[in-house]
Amino acid sequence: MNNLLKLATITISGAFSLANLAFFSNSVKAENQFDVCLRELTASGVTVEDAQTGCADALVPRELSSCVTNISQSTSISAKDALTSCYQVRRPVDLGNCVVSINNTVLTASNKNTQAKVEGDNSQSPLMMALSTCQASLLPTRQSECVIALSRTPQASNPVKAMETCLSAEDFPRDLFPSYN
Repeated sequence: MNNLLKLATITISGAFSLANLAFFSNSVKAENQFDVCLRELTASGVTVEDAQTGCADALVPRELSSCVTNISQSTSISAKDALTSCYQVRRPVDLGNCVVSINNTVLTASNKNTQAKVEGDNSQSPLMMALSTCQASLLPTRQSECVIALSRTPQASNPVKAMETCLSAEDFPRDLFPSYN
């Protein structure tokens, strides 16, 4: 009887050990950020080769794929264009949020054609300009907040002008702080 009890204890503890091993090996596999990155990028429409290169080179692959997914699902920007921009910034999640915020709050709300070309020297659509200005900004969250705020003023009817103004803003504007020349 005593031997039977020991055998049952060993069998139960062995079953728990195998269950733990199976659980942890699956969770490690599911949590591998490169797997997640590849899966999300290819689901967004990025080619397998581009997804492999982007995920392998990314400092934080999950942030890269999150940026691409956010932009491609929330705007009409292609996943390939989003990947190019998200790959080139140090804050990809902020870039994605910047583009989506400007699109949802300013471009969509103003009922402007977000794919129409902008008049003048710049041949980008307002949406692609949002992508490029958010990418060029060192602080994409600040960029989107600035564009949204400037676009809310009654005098501002052009979101493109707001994007240009916010991107060209200086830390110490010379008109306001002439002693910093």
